[in-house]
Amino acid sequence: MQITILGAESLGARSMATVVEAAGRTVLIDPGVALAPKRSGLPPHPREVEAAERVREAILWWLPRATDVVITHFHGDHMPLADADPYQVSLSAFALPEKCRVWVPGEEGHPGRSRARRRALVQALHRPIPSAGGKDDGVVACSSPFPHGGGGGGVMIVAVREGDACFVHASDTQLLSSEAVATALRWRPSVVYTSGPPLYLPGVTWTEADLAHAHATRIAAATDTLVIDHHPLRGEGGLRWVEDAGGISAAEFMGVTPALLEARRRDLWGRPPAGIY
Repeated sequence: MQITILGAESLGARSMATVVEAAGRTVLIDPGVALAPKRSGLPPHPREVEAAERVREAILWWLPRATDVVITHFHGDHMPLADADPYQVSLSAFALPEKCRVWVPGEEGHPGRSRARRRALVQALHRPIPSAGGKDDGVVACSSPFPHGGGGGGVMIVAVREGDACFVHASDTQLLSSEAVATALRWRPSVVYTSGPPLYLPGVTWTEADLAHAHATRIAAATDTLVIDHHPLRGEGGLRWVEDAGGISAAEFMGVTPALLEARRRDLWGRPPAGIY
Protein backbone atom coordinates (compact mmCIF):
# COMPACT_ATOMS: atom_id res chain seq x y z
CA MET A 1 0.00 0.00 0.00
CA GLN A 2 1.27 3.46 -0.96
CA ILE A 3 -0.27 6.54 0.69
CA THR A 4 0.36 9.99 -0.80
CA ILE A 5 -1.11 13.02 0.94
CA LEU A 6 -1.58 15.69 -1.71
CA GLY A 7 -2.95 18.51 0.41
CA ALA A 8 -3.12 19.67 4.01
CA GLU A 9 -2.73 22.80 6.08
CA SER A 10 0.77 21.66 7.01
CA LEU A 11 1.46 21.57 3.25
CA GLY A 12 0.26 25.15 2.87
CA ALA A 13 -3.43 25.03 1.88
CA ARG A 14 -6.79 23.82 3.18
CA SER A 15 -7.24 20.25 1.94
CA MET A 16 -7.21 16.59 2.92
CA ALA A 17 -6.70 15.28 -0.63
CA THR A 18 -5.05 11.85 -0.55
CA VAL A 19 -4.18 9.04 -2.96
CA VAL A 20 -4.03 5.43 -1.79
CA GLU A 21 -2.60 2.80 -4.13
CA ALA A 22 -3.65 -0.63 -2.91
CA ALA A 23 -4.83 -3.99 -4.28
CA GLY A 24 -4.41 -2.79 -7.86
CA ARG A 25 -6.60 0.26 -7.22
CA THR A 26 -5.77 3.97 -7.15
CA VAL A 27 -8.16 5.66 -4.72
CA LEU A 28 -8.35 9.47 -4.81
CA ILE A 29 -10.00 10.77 -1.62
CA ASP A 30 -11.40 14.29 -1.12
CA PRO A 31 -10.10 15.93 -4.33
CA GLY A 32 -10.49 19.52 -3.22
CA VAL A 33 -8.45 22.50 -2.01
CA ALA A 34 -9.26 25.98 -0.74
CA LEU A 35 -7.78 29.08 0.88
CA ALA A 36 -9.40 31.26 3.55
CA PRO A 37 -10.40 34.45 1.71
CA LYS A 38 -9.92 36.88 4.63
CA ARG A 39 -7.98 35.24 7.46
CA SER A 40 -6.69 37.92 9.84
CA GLY A 41 -8.44 40.48 7.62
CA LEU A 42 -6.00 39.75 4.80
CA PRO A 43 -6.22 37.91 1.47
CA PRO A 44 -4.17 34.77 0.81
CA HIS A 45 -0.45 35.42 0.56
CA PRO A 46 1.26 34.48 -2.74
CA ARG A 47 2.96 31.57 -0.97
CA GLU A 48 -0.49 30.22 -0.04
CA VAL A 49 -1.66 30.69 -3.62
CA GLU A 50 1.35 28.71 -4.85
CA ALA A 51 0.63 25.93 -2.34
CA ALA A 52 -3.01 25.68 -3.42
CA GLU A 53 -1.94 25.54 -7.06
CA ARG A 54 0.41 22.64 -6.29
CA VAL A 55 -2.42 20.74 -4.61
CA ARG A 56 -4.83 21.44 -7.46
CA GLU A 57 -2.27 20.34 -10.06
CA ALA A 58 -1.56 17.14 -8.11
CA ILE A 59 -5.27 16.31 -7.88
CA LEU A 60 -5.75 16.82 -11.61
CA TRP A 61 -2.60 14.78 -12.37
CA TRP A 62 -3.90 11.83 -10.37
CA LEU A 63 -7.48 12.10 -11.61
CA PRO A 64 -7.06 10.26 -14.96
CA ARG A 65 -5.17 7.51 -13.10
CA ALA A 66 -7.87 7.00 -10.47
CA THR A 67 -9.88 3.79 -10.32
CA ASP A 68 -11.94 5.24 -7.46
CA VAL A 69 -12.85 8.75 -6.33
CA VAL A 70 -14.19 9.27 -2.81
CA ILE A 71 -15.79 12.48 -1.57
CA THR A 72 -16.43 12.34 2.17
CA HIS A 73 -18.65 15.46 2.31
CA PHE A 74 -19.57 18.49 0.30
CA HIS A 75 -17.31 21.32 1.46
CA GLY A 76 -15.21 23.19 -1.09
CA ASP A 77 -11.87 22.13 0.38
CA HIS A 78 -12.87 18.47 -0.12
CA MET A 79 -14.50 18.36 -3.56
CA PRO A 80 -14.58 20.05 -6.98
CA LEU A 81 -17.14 22.85 -7.34
CA ALA A 82 -19.24 24.24 -10.16
CA ASP A 83 -18.64 27.74 -8.75
CA ALA A 84 -15.00 27.23 -7.76
CA ASP A 85 -12.95 30.29 -6.90
CA PRO A 86 -9.44 30.66 -8.40
CA TYR A 87 -7.87 28.55 -5.65
CA GLN A 88 -10.28 25.58 -5.82
CA VAL A 89 -10.81 22.62 -8.14
CA SER A 90 -13.42 23.36 -10.79
CA LEU A 91 -15.98 20.77 -11.84
CA SER A 92 -15.35 21.83 -15.44
CA ALA A 93 -11.82 20.34 -15.15
CA PHE A 94 -12.94 17.24 -13.26
CA ALA A 95 -13.19 14.58 -15.97
CA LEU A 96 -13.27 11.02 -14.60
CA PRO A 97 -11.91 7.93 -16.34
CA GLU A 98 -14.77 5.98 -17.88
CA LYS A 99 -14.77 3.06 -15.40
CA CYS A 100 -13.83 5.05 -12.31
CA ARG A 101 -15.94 4.18 -9.28
CA VAL A 102 -17.45 7.13 -7.39
CA TRP A 103 -18.07 6.97 -3.64
CA VAL A 104 -20.16 9.87 -2.34
CA PRO A 105 -22.63 10.29 0.55
CA GLY A 106 -26.32 10.66 -0.17
CA GLU A 107 -28.21 13.92 0.27
CA GLU A 108 -29.83 12.95 3.56
CA GLY A 109 -28.84 15.09 6.54
CA HIS A 110 -26.98 17.68 4.49
CA PRO A 111 -27.89 21.38 4.30
CA GLY A 112 -29.19 22.93 1.10
CA ARG A 113 -25.83 24.11 -0.25
CA SER A 114 -24.32 20.64 0.16
CA ARG A 115 -27.29 19.01 -1.57
CA ALA A 116 -26.91 21.46 -4.46
CA ARG A 117 -23.21 20.65 -4.74
CA ARG A 118 -23.98 16.93 -4.85
CA ARG A 119 -26.53 17.47 -7.61
CA ALA A 120 -24.05 19.60 -9.57
CA LEU A 121 -21.50 16.78 -9.27
CA VAL A 122 -24.00 14.21 -10.59
CA GLN A 123 -24.87 16.49 -13.49
CA ALA A 124 -21.24 17.19 -14.36
CA LEU A 125 -20.24 13.51 -14.28
CA HIS A 126 -23.26 12.45 -16.39
CA ARG A 127 -23.97 9.41 -14.27
CA PRO A 128 -26.19 8.45 -11.33
CA ILE A 129 -24.29 8.33 -8.06
CA PRO A 130 -25.97 6.25 -5.35
CA SER A 131 -25.12 6.87 -1.73
CA ALA A 132 -21.88 5.10 -0.71
CA GLY A 133 -22.65 5.19 3.01
CA GLY A 134 -22.29 1.70 4.47
CA LYS A 135 -20.91 0.21 1.23
CA ASP A 136 -17.87 -2.13 1.17
CA ASP A 137 -16.39 -3.91 -1.86
CA GLY A 138 -13.53 -5.59 0.01
CA VAL A 139 -10.96 -2.89 -0.79
CA VAL A 140 -12.83 0.39 -0.25
CA ALA A 141 -15.37 0.75 2.55
CA CYS A 142 -17.41 3.80 3.56
CA SER A 143 -19.19 4.36 6.84
CA SER A 144 -22.58 5.87 7.27
CA PRO A 145 -22.15 9.62 7.85
CA PHE A 146 -21.06 10.99 11.21
CA PRO A 147 -21.58 14.59 12.28
CA HIS A 148 -19.18 17.15 10.87
CA GLY A 149 -17.45 18.82 13.79
CA GLY A 150 -19.11 22.16 14.38
CA GLY A 151 -22.13 21.22 12.23
CA GLY A 152 -22.44 21.36 8.46
CA GLY A 153 -23.88 17.95 7.59
CA GLY A 154 -22.43 14.47 7.70
CA VAL A 155 -19.00 13.06 6.90
CA MET A 156 -18.19 9.54 5.66
CA ILE A 157 -15.20 7.75 7.10
CA VAL A 158 -13.33 5.77 4.42
CA ALA A 159 -11.13 2.69 4.70
CA VAL A 160 -8.82 1.32 2.00
CA ARG A 161 -7.44 -2.18 2.65
CA GLU A 162 -4.83 -4.52 1.21
CA GLY A 163 -3.87 -7.64 3.16
CA ASP A 164 -3.07 -6.61 6.73
CA ALA A 165 -2.63 -2.94 5.77
CA CYS A 166 -5.54 -0.56 6.29
CA PHE A 167 -5.66 3.21 5.75
CA VAL A 168 -8.54 5.14 7.31
CA HIS A 169 -9.42 8.69 6.22
CA ALA A 170 -11.63 10.24 8.91
CA SER A 171 -11.85 13.72 7.40
CA ASP A 172 -13.80 16.43 9.24
CA THR A 173 -15.18 14.41 12.15
CA GLN A 174 -12.62 16.49 14.11
CA LEU A 175 -12.04 13.70 16.66
CA LEU A 176 -15.19 14.79 18.51
CA SER A 177 -17.36 11.68 18.02
CA SER A 178 -16.68 8.57 20.10
CA GLU A 179 -18.86 6.59 17.67
CA ALA A 180 -16.74 7.78 14.72
CA VAL A 181 -13.54 6.78 16.54
CA ALA A 182 -14.98 3.34 17.32
CA THR A 183 -15.97 2.87 13.68
CA ALA A 184 -12.49 3.81 12.46
CA LEU A 185 -10.84 1.41 14.90
CA ARG A 186 -13.12 -1.49 13.93
CA TRP A 187 -11.27 -1.61 10.61
CA ARG A 188 -8.00 -2.24 12.56
CA PRO A 189 -6.17 0.54 10.71
CA SER A 190 -2.41 0.75 10.39
CA VAL A 191 -2.61 4.45 9.38
CA VAL A 192 -5.32 6.97 10.25
CA TYR A 193 -5.54 10.44 8.68
CA THR A 194 -7.99 12.73 10.45
CA SER A 195 -8.83 16.32 11.18
CA GLY A 196 -8.86 17.62 14.72
CA PRO A 197 -10.83 20.49 16.24
CA PRO A 198 -10.41 24.06 14.94
CA LEU A 199 -8.40 25.26 17.92
CA TYR A 200 -7.85 28.67 16.31
CA LEU A 201 -11.55 29.55 16.61
CA PRO A 202 -12.72 31.20 19.84
CA GLY A 203 -15.88 29.07 19.92
CA VAL A 204 -13.96 25.83 20.55
CA THR A 205 -14.23 24.90 24.23
CA TRP A 206 -11.66 23.28 26.49
CA THR A 207 -14.09 20.37 26.84
CA GLU A 208 -14.06 19.79 23.08
CA ALA A 209 -10.27 20.12 22.87
CA ASP A 210 -9.81 17.64 25.74
CA LEU A 211 -12.30 15.19 24.21
CA ALA A 212 -10.53 15.33 20.84
CA HIS A 213 -7.17 14.87 22.58
CA ALA A 214 -8.45 11.77 24.40
CA HIS A 215 -9.82 10.31 21.18
CA ALA A 216 -6.52 11.01 19.40
CA THR A 217 -4.47 9.25 22.06
CA ARG A 218 -6.83 6.28 21.85
CA ILE A 219 -6.31 6.01 18.09
CA ALA A 220 -2.56 6.53 18.41
CA ALA A 221 -2.33 3.65 20.87
CA ALA A 222 -4.18 1.32 18.46
CA THR A 223 -2.42 2.20 15.17
CA ASP A 224 1.06 2.40 13.73
CA THR A 225 0.64 6.01 12.56
CA LEU A 226 -1.85 8.74 13.38
CA VAL A 227 -1.82 11.77 11.07
CA ILE A 228 -3.72 14.80 12.39
CA ASP A 229 -3.99 17.88 10.19
CA HIS A 230 -6.49 20.30 8.67
CA HIS A 231 -8.37 22.42 11.27
CA PRO A 232 -5.85 22.35 14.16
CA LEU A 233 -3.01 23.46 11.91
CA ARG A 234 -4.75 26.69 10.95
CA GLY A 235 -3.21 28.00 14.17
CA GLU A 236 0.48 28.02 15.03
CA GLY A 237 -0.08 26.10 18.27
CA GLY A 238 -1.60 23.21 16.34
CA LEU A 239 1.66 21.34 15.81
CA ARG A 240 2.26 21.14 19.56
CA TRP A 241 -1.29 19.88 20.12
CA VAL A 242 -0.91 17.22 17.41
CA GLU A 243 2.39 16.00 18.83
CA ASP A 244 1.06 15.91 22.38
CA ALA A 245 -1.93 13.85 21.20
CA GLY A 246 0.38 11.23 19.69
CA GLY A 247 0.09 12.27 16.07
CA ILE A 248 2.15 13.78 13.28
CA SER A 249 1.23 16.31 10.61
CA ALA A 250 0.60 15.41 6.99
CA ALA A 251 3.82 17.19 6.03
CA GLU A 252 5.82 15.07 8.49
CA PHE A 253 4.13 11.94 7.14
CA MET A 254 5.30 12.97 3.67
CA GLY A 255 8.82 13.68 4.93
CA VAL A 256 8.81 17.47 4.54
CA THR A 257 8.90 20.40 6.95
CA PRO A 258 5.43 21.70 7.95
CA ALA A 259 4.50 25.06 6.41
CA LEU A 260 1.56 26.56 8.34
CA LEU A 261 1.02 29.37 5.86
CA GLU A 262 -2.53 30.32 6.81
CA ALA A 263 -1.59 30.47 10.48
CA ARG A 264 1.32 32.76 9.56
CA ARG A 265 -0.59 34.98 7.12
CA ARG A 266 -0.12 38.18 9.12
CA ASP A 267 3.61 37.56 9.36
CA LEU A 268 3.86 36.71 5.67
CA TRP A 269 2.23 40.02 4.75
CA GLY A 270 4.40 41.96 7.19
CA ARG A 271 1.92 42.15 10.09
CA PRO A 272 -0.30 43.43 8.33
CA PRO A 273 0.08 45.93 5.44
CA ALA A 274 -2.83 48.33 5.76
CA GLY A 275 -3.31 49.11 2.09
CA ILE A 276 -3.94 45.56 0.79
CA TYR A 277 -7.53 44.86 -0.30
